[in-house]
Amino acid sequence: MSIRFLVNPGSGGGKGERARGLLGEVAAKEGAELVVSQSVEDLSLEASRAAEEGVERLVAAGGDGTFHHVVQGLAGSECAMGLVPLGRGNDLAGTLGIPSELPQAVEVAIGGSVRRIDVGRVGGHSFVGYCGVGFDSEVAAYVQQGRGPLSGQAAYVYGVLRTLAAFKPPVIRVEYDGGSYEKGAMFAVVCNHSRFGGGMFIAPEAKIDDGMLDLVVVEAISKLKLLRIFPKVYKGEHVGHPAVTIVRTRSARIFVDRTMTMASDGEPIMEVGEDGVEASVRPGALGVVVPD
Repeated sequence: MSIRFLVNPGSGGGKGERARGLLGEVAAKEGAELVVSQSVEDLSLEASRAAEEGVERLVAAGGDGTFHHVVQGLAGSECAMGLVPLGRGNDLAGTLGIPSELPQAVEVAIGGSVRRIDVGRVGGHSFVGYCGVGFDSEVAAYVQQGRGPLSGQAAYVYGVLRTLAAFKPPVIRVEYDGGSYEKGAMFAVVCNHSRFGGGMFIAPEAKIDDGMLDLVVVEAISKLKLLRIFPKVYKGEHVGHPAVTIVRTRSARIFVDRTMTMASDGEPIMEVGEDGVEASVRPGALGVVVPD
């Protein structure tokens, strides 16, 4: 089996750089190439190169943002992605049951089984976790820029509190299978699996391999009410709240009454406004390596 390693040295506030030594030793033992990315664009290009050159397993070391960019090059190919989680949130790795400890994660990435999962598609971008616009995308932009003093789940909580102070809810319209939604809203997200934001179960029933997406919309509510709901998301207990709408769909078209940044897997990806953008799902489009 042909294996290649791809490391994002900037992931996790330096975790990627610190992991290079161990990953280099493992790559040498496996007779595999170790590639160190120079930019986020480089991650996608190297993933595409691996797929084109017939690499069977690309072991990517980084966070959810790293995996997001790697998926741009691997979606639709036969090259499977092994995950070594080194980021702040590690939602994809957590969903797939990848160990958080570096040696164990590397062991799974090399020796685990390949599982096919769905890949979302929005505006020319692939995503494995979610895409969304509104309050959450502004929080994601804040956290992704690393402006806060914290890491992990705490970084997301800090971003929520900082963003909330100045946030003004837009009017969001969503057209989905069999229905539509149009209201002032805090955010609308389309989920391929249950987690985002470093362990928040935003769509508790979402499945990563069911050929469907879970649309979650939270209507405009007071900042105090949002802060009351917010802690419940870590256990999925926000489901059933009158301000929360969750529907399962194969596609969703999202329109916003003012131009806002859409985020995907924690990465700002594009602007969305009155013209809207469509999110859809590609069943089984990506192979990932999971524990046996």
